[in-house]
Order: sequence, then C-alpha cells, then structure tokens
Amino acid sequence: MPLLALAMLVGCWLHLRQAGLWPQAAYGAMVLAASASLAGLAWLRLQFPAGATRLRATRAVLTACAAAELVFGLAGWRAVPRLHERLAPALWGASLQVEGVVQGLPSRDASGARFEFAPLPGQPGLPPRLQVSWSAAGGQAPPRLRAGQAWSLPLRLRPAQGLANPGGADAELRWLRQGVGGLASLRHARDAEPARRRPELDRASPWQRLQALREGLRARLERALAGHPRAGTLAALALGDQSAIGEQEWQLYRATGVAHLMAISGLHVTMQAWLAGALAGALWRRLRWRGLPLPLWLAAPWPVGAARALAALAYAALAGLGVPAQRALLMLAVALGLRLCARRLAWSQVLAAALCAVLLWDPWAVAQPGAWLSFGAVAALLLAEPRAAARPHAQAGPRWRRAWQRLRAAARAQWAVSLALAPLSLVFFQQVSLVAPLANALAIPAVTLGVLPLAVGGFVLPPPLDALAWRLAAALQDAVLVPLGRMASWPLAQWQGAAPAAPALALALPAVLALVLPWPWRLRLPGLAVLALLLLAPAPRPPSGHLQAWMADVGQGSAIVLRTRRHTLVFDTGPPLGRGRDAGSAVLLPLLRQLGERQLDLVVLSHADADHIGGAGSLARAYPGTAAAGSVAPERLRALGFGSASRCLAGRAWSWDGVRFEWLHPGPGSLLREDNAGSCVLRAASAHGSVLLAGDLERPQELALLRQPRESGPRAELRADLLVAGHHGSRGSSSEAFLRAVAPRAVAVQAGLLNRYGHPHPEFLARLRAQGLCPGRTDLQGALLWDDRQPWRLLGWRAQPPRYWRSPAESCTTSQQESPIVP
Repeated sequence: MPLLALAMLVGCWLHLRQAGLWPQAAYGAMVLAASASLAGLAWLRLQFPAGATRLRATRAVLTACAAAELVFGLAGWRAVPRLHERLAPALWGASLQVEGVVQGLPSRDASGARFEFAPLPGQPGLPPRLQVSWSAAGGQAPPRLRAGQAWSLPLRLRPAQGLANPGGADAELRWLRQGVGGLASLRHARDAEPARRRPELDRASPWQRLQALREGLRARLERALAGHPRAGTLAALALGDQSAIGEQEWQLYRATGVAHLMAISGLHVTMQAWLAGALAGALWRRLRWRGLPLPLWLAAPWPVGAARALAALAYAALAGLGVPAQRALLMLAVALGLRLCARRLAWSQVLAAALCAVLLWDPWAVAQPGAWLSFGAVAALLLAEPRAAARPHAQAGPRWRRAWQRLRAAARAQWAVSLALAPLSLVFFQQVSLVAPLANALAIPAVTLGVLPLAVGGFVLPPPLDALAWRLAAALQDAVLVPLGRMASWPLAQWQGAAPAAPALALALPAVLALVLPWPWRLRLPGLAVLALLLLAPAPRPPSGHLQAWMADVGQGSAIVLRTRRHTLVFDTGPPLGRGRDAGSAVLLPLLRQLGERQLDLVVLSHADADHIGGAGSLARAYPGTAAAGSVAPERLRALGFGSASRCLAGRAWSWDGVRFEWLHPGPGSLLREDNAGSCVLRAASAHGSVLLAGDLERPQELALLRQPRESGPRAELRADLLVAGHHGSRGSSSEAFLRAVAPRAVAVQAGLLNRYGHPHPEFLARLRAQGLCPGRTDLQGALLWDDRQPWRLLGWRAQPPRYWRSPAESCTTSQQESPIVP
C-alpha cells in the first residue's frame, strides 16, 4: 500500500507539471487502460500469491505504474471540462445583467460581500459558477444574501485570473478546484433586484438547502453574540467561515503556529467523531432490550463506529464540506472501515490507504500546503510514539508516575510535530514558529476540548442556552489569546528564512526522521545539525556590484523591490485589497520571505495615493524600525510605524555594495506635495545596468525634469536600461521626449487586469512601439524580474514555468526570455 500511495502521488505531481492539457479522450483511454491493468495484476496476485522475487518485484513495479497512470488520467479527465467552462474571452471586461442563484456561504465584512453565483442556463459565454464581489459603495451595505436566493445582478465580468508572485497563493488553481470559471464585481446596487420567479428556481438542490441552513445558523450565532470580537472565530470553527477572522488575529495565529486550529482540520473532525463515539458507547453499554444488554445483540464497535461516522459527516457538512474536511472524512472512513472489518494493519498501511483515497478524490491536493502538513503531522505522531508506551506495564505504578508519563508523551508529540513540519513550513510559508510547541500545548486542549464543542453545541441547544454556550466559548477563546499574544511578542518567536532548494529538502527528510524516531541522542544530533543548517542557510542574492529588481503583481498599484548584495529597498507598497487585506501583507511579505529577506534597509512611498501606500502599515509591522522616505509627510510615515522618516529630494545620493542610488525628483527647494506632481523619482545604477523608477510622474513634471541643469547633462543622468513606466502607463505619462532621454532597453508597466482606468493606455503603447519597445506587463505576465546581468529583458513569473490552469503570458517580451534568472 505505501508503494501504491507513492505512485499515485507521483502521478498527481506529473499532472500538475503539465503546461497544457491533452484531449479528454486521451485521459479517458488512460483511465480505462490503467483500470484494466490493475484488475489484471490483482487477478494474477490472487491466482499466484507466491512467486519468485523477480516476479514479485516486476508485479509491484507494474502496479505502481498503473496506479500513477490511473490518477494522472482521472485528474486530466476532470480538468479538461473545467477549463472549457471558463468565462468566454469575448465577455472579458463586459458589463451584463446576469440572473442566477447564490451558492455557498456568503462572506461579509465592512467592505461588502463575496459569494459564489451560479448563472441560469441560456446566458451564452458565462461559466457555471462566478465569484462575485459586491462592494459597499457609498456606505450602502449589500443585503443579507443566503444560499439559494435568485438575483438579477449588474456584473462587470473578468477572467478567473489572480495575482502571480513568488511566494503567493495560486488563486487560479484554487478556482479551478472549486469550479469557479470567472470573477465579477458589482458596484451599483440600485440595478440589483431579486430574479423573476421561474420553475427552475423553485427546486432548491440539497446543497443549496445545506448552505441556507449554514447561513441561518451563522445569523443565529451573530445575533446571540451581538458584535463580540470572537464571533468570527466561532463561525470559523463551527461553520468553516474563515473569512470572518480578522487579519490581525490571523497574524497572531501564524506567529504562534496555531493557525491550523482555526481551520476545519482533521483534528477537529476526528475530535467530534471521538466525542460522539464515546457518548454512543457509554449509552449503548447501559441500555437493555428485552432484558438483555444491547452489546449482546450487537457488538459495541458497530454502533460506536456508526456514531463516529455520522458525527464526522454532520460536522463536515456543517462546515461546508471544504477540502480539509473532505480529506479528514476520507482518512477517518478508511480507519473506521479497517477497524470494523477487524483488519489490523500497520499504521503506515492505514496512512497510505487514506492518502490513496484523498488523491483519487482530489488530485489537486498535492499542490495544497494543508495536505502535506496534515499527513506530515500524522506521520510524525505515529513515528514518535515510543513502543514502550503501548505495553501494559508502561502505565503501571503510582498515579503521579502515570501522569508524568502522559505529560512526557504529550510533550514528545508536540516536539515531533514541530520538528517534522519545520521544513514544510519553510517551503510553503518561509517561516517557522519557534514557540509553536508551547503555544499548541496550550491552545490544542483549550480549542478542541472547550471552544469547539461549545461552538458546535450551541446550535443544538435551545435559547437561551445556545447564547450561554457561545459566550462561554468566546470567553475561553479570549483567555487563550492572552498567552498567545505574549508569546508572539517574545524575541525570535518566529524564524524567517528562504525557501529551501530541492537538495536541501532531500537532506531534511532523513534529518527529521532521525529527530522524530525514538533513538538515542547520539544518533539524533547529526539530524539536529542538518536541520539547523537548513534553517540558517543564506538566501541567494545578487553578486557584489550587481542590482536586481522585482516588479510585484499587486493589481492596480505599484510595488517594487530593489536588491543588492547586502541591502534591500522597497519602492511603494501597493494598494489596499479589501476585506482587511492589502498588497503589503498579501503580496510583498510573501515575496520578501520567498527571497529570504529578514530586514529592510529603506521603504520608499513615492506619494500618498492609496495604490502606492496601501501596504505600508503591514511592512512597518513586519519589519519594525525600518527607515522610510518619500513625498509623504514625515509625521504620517512615523504614524504608520516606521522607525524614521525623510523626504526624497533631488540631488541626494548614496551607494550600497557598489550600486549608486539617487533621487531625481522633486527638486530640493520644492514644497511637500503628496499628489502625482510630487512623486519621487529614483535612479539606481550599477556598473552593469540601471533602473529608473518614475512613480506617478506625469508629462509636465517629466519636461521639468528634462530641463533641470545637470553636471553631466540631462540625458546622461536620466538614461536607464529599465524604465518602470510612470502612472501605470497612463496617457499623460512617458512622453516621447522623456522616452528618448531615458532610452530604455526594457519597460515595465504595473497595472491591474482590465482596470477601470484603461491602463496601460493605447497611446502610451503606441509611443513605445514607435521607440521599438514592447513593455513587460504585470497584468499579463505576473511579477517581473529584471537583473543587470541581462539588462535587456524582463522575466514574467506567470510563465516560470507555464501551467495549464494559468492564463497565458501574452506579451511580445516572452520571445526574448532565454534562460531564467531565479531568485
């Protein structure tokens, strides 16, 4: 079974490496061929259970190949129709009145609501499911939406394309898994109205009825708690509505390593099943029928197993049957099935069977951190269990000795899980919580045995007992947050490092095994040394005297990272993204962690527009004490949390690692202006290439910059290999005279896909074509990488490497991409 699970894992991994999909018939043929091969191999094994060693090895290899082919074909068979159901390109950017039905559990906050919307048949070009954002424009909040409601909505449509950055979440793969074929936004609520009654709207599906039940339960919870700050946490634990938790609270959970407790994880599903089984077993053994105890009519494991399965299914359905809940249900079903069939298998066999079931159900789980973390944690717990603990005499002795043994076992479990998940945390999040063992030892019992049962139990209790249960749960969660907040403020509460390379991960696996297994310490010390080297490994940086620039994909905004050998500068921090998120926390921090940046030397805020300073607060909190500069009032910069503040004034210059940085605008005698006219302009030049960051500079300021007297002449000082176009490629920026003066070899444009401003403007693109230039665009290519070792080209992150679920990187610069420069 472990070999079969490993083969399926390889098959899923190979499928996710595809740049494009084959015809669906090809995948169907693969599934049929693999199924026939597995059936034939199973028949041969039954007919000839014994055989030569070479025959058994050949049979095992063929079985593994057939299993990999089966899961590869199944994944492709499911992916092809989902790609075909995406929003038609002819409707990209179109505004339509769409009739449909609300799906799932809508999420709400102060900025509006977000929900899935299923358009009614007969509307050509629309996918079966849209994700709609209904903003609270003008302070008018959207109505309370419920699953199954039919609406006619004025929607502005766009493709299901997310931001593409190193370290960022792959939103397009997530939408593919969920069956979301397009995105839509709604700004004018006056045109939204309930849809006309139709026969197809009166037949609510069981799924819609389930979602309507969840919405009603959430409304009941919110009414009972009436604005309590922990209401969102209880909704996340009981109903799977993780969007109800604020960003600040999420940061606390991530810093202390307990974020997994706020998701519908296997631990929660298993705990609910265990509580239901314990209650059912106690009742079953005490009930009698016709004068005989019920266990004499039916053995207790059967009703206990049924109670556990029903409780797990009910809780997972209440939580929305998300992917983590589905994974936990499959694992629990495999374990219960084996136990009821009186099959005693090794834990590795049980874990492998559960992995096979998960991969057959969800082949895209290989790309999800949650799958790796959950299976890794279970494997670590089972490996770390001392064999002596299973012996009867291990629990003998005085009560204090038994209590001490249980405490040691719990501490060892926390130690094993934290060590086993450290490499995976570096891979997926580029950080490891050093206080996670202590924080989990406190939070796991409190949340799983206290907060969670009270939050779920409130739904089955009548008023006013339900409100009492929820208030107790909220008070207990508040009590847990106090020590967690103190732990998060400790020095070195979390360790940040670059994502390890493949060879380092290959060394980390035996190191983790040596530390987790109950071996003597003399055998564990080498593993500890290897793991320490993995955590302390330096991140790759440009060589001394060289310069590197990342233009992040932040949508309609600007955020650029300049790196030298030992210094890092961030120029602008992107826009706010709504729902308590901004480009600083959602894009820049994952990018900086992916690059291994533990500190920043300077954050520049070119001017005070929201699309340039929206993420500044998140950066200031993540890197306390960082210096800031820009055309923003110094007191405002210090209020954001930066350690010092200064203005960007032309003539000031400095050098880092052989790279010269110089402010070119605004002039030294100018008054402080926080609008586009006062935008900072920075030029960074090494001996191998140069970059000019124009902020939101417009044509009048460009001409004034050209007329300023310079010692070496205006054209020599403005000349740069890379120009980051001013004002996102607007019509009034990057004039012909300015382009001739800069004479760039590459131009980068940071803009949002199908943004309402029309950036980059066609006239701007025409001026570039007249100069023989084709820009790199973050809206089409994702984050852009420029390196002075190849100063003539830009590398788009969306095409590194290409994947079938990602929108193609449509740009003429893609033909110039030779060998990638990886961070």
